[in-house]
Amino acid sequence: MPTPHRPELNALFNKPPADAIEYLQSKGYKIGWDWHQTLDDAHSRAFTVAKVAKLDVLQDIRKSLITALEKGQSFEKWQAEITPILQEKGWWGKKTVINPAGQEQEVQLGSPRRLRTIYHTNMRSAFSAGRYKAMLEATETRPFWEYRHITMVNYREEHKAWNGRILRADDPFWTVAYPPSKFGCNCRVIAKSASEVEGKEILSSEGYQTQYSEKIGVDSFTGADVYGTRQRFDIPTQDGTTLTFSPAAGFNNSPATSYAMDQVLANRATKYLGNEQGVKQVQQIITAPVRQKAHYAFIDNALSFGKAQGKTSTVGVLQAEDIVFLQSKGQSIESPIVTIADRLLIGKKAKRHETAGDALSTAEWQELPLLIAQVKTVLYDVNNDSVLYVLRGMDSEEQKVIKLSLRAQNGVIEIVSIFKVKQSDISAGVKSGQYEVIRE
Repeated sequence: MPTPHRPELNALFNKPPADAIEYLQSKGYKIGWDWHQTLDDAHSRAFTVAKVAKLDVLQDIRKSLITALEKGQSFEKWQAEITPILQEKGWWGKKTVINPAGQEQEVQLGSPRRLRTIYHTNMRSAFSAGRYKAMLEATETRPFWEYRHITMVNYREEHKAWNGRILRADDPFWTVAYPPSKFGCNCRVIAKSASEVEGKEILSSEGYQTQYSEKIGVDSFTGADVYGTRQRFDIPTQDGTTLTFSPAAGFNNSPATSYAMDQVLANRATKYLGNEQGVKQVQQIITAPVRQKAHYAFIDNALSFGKAQGKTSTVGVLQAEDIVFLQSKGQSIESPIVTIADRLLIGKKAKRHETAGDALSTAEWQELPLLIAQVKTVLYDVNNDSVLYVLRGMDSEEQKVIKLSLRAQNGVIEIVSIFKVKQSDISAGVKSGQYEVIRE
């Protein structure tokens, strides 16, 4: 394999970049117009480039970046290969096109400058996600993370002040501030064992995080001001000073929101299968704000793209009581993780339920992990050999509930259907013996 000539790739190729490649491969696609529509959550679950309105162009760019990772290509090599492809498809230079508002607008499509941004942003994000996943999987032996500032020209004082600072791996700080946290940021995080940090100050961001909105630009075709949400930490230290950190707009989505984290959750849940405390820990991660952001992005990307891409979102975990019941029915459970596929939002079943008037609202899709965590009743459907979660709906019709059907397929739990029914229908099913109560 050739040796890459960029710092982020040199670091990446110290070992096979399987996790970094998987990070790009696991993403779906999202069509976005202005740069501010492709920030934060959009990037965490989908591959997107501003002003790319055609799926085939988006696919070409992602495929070329994956190849660059696999072959260790420098920016110059990647640029030389992708430029003629984009030029042939018309995505190059300044052009007058029809924007989403139906108006003519002169825009900058492909250019050497844009390609440089696309390359470095995606390479750094892929490396970051791969490293984040590896570090999470090692938290039992290395439960502390140390921030490392990489010395460079025009460094950022805020980042330099954090050099050598240590927080627990599960501190909320890392779900927002795991680098890169600004354009051009080359900072890193190093995992440490308890013995390695003995006697050193361990910071905590608990209670010191705030959120604020600021103007980040102007919409290119409406002229309206565009505002972005930023997170800010003001963490006190033992010497009485306060350390401040605030990722730039567009960098509030850490690898914790990516598909890499879904695999980590699945591994942890499998490890803790049947362990009540371990399952509770996984459930807390699934419903944490950063994971809710990831699920929101999954829902938004699925609905806006309009067709299934074979993507899933982790929305829950079977409790020990549910697993014991299923095992008593002769079902093998290898992983208690519950996932939902995008086809249930926009496939044939989704259209059928929309026509019938019993489909979930967008808000209910978005809040699904929280609704599952607060499940009303868990039943066993005798006729269909499946588990039913009865969830409270979010609309004004109190007599209706959400019926979520789960089935074990080769040891893996899948949501096979989800729609609204009358509470009286559930009660009638229990009374008739069609449903057995697992817990309520």
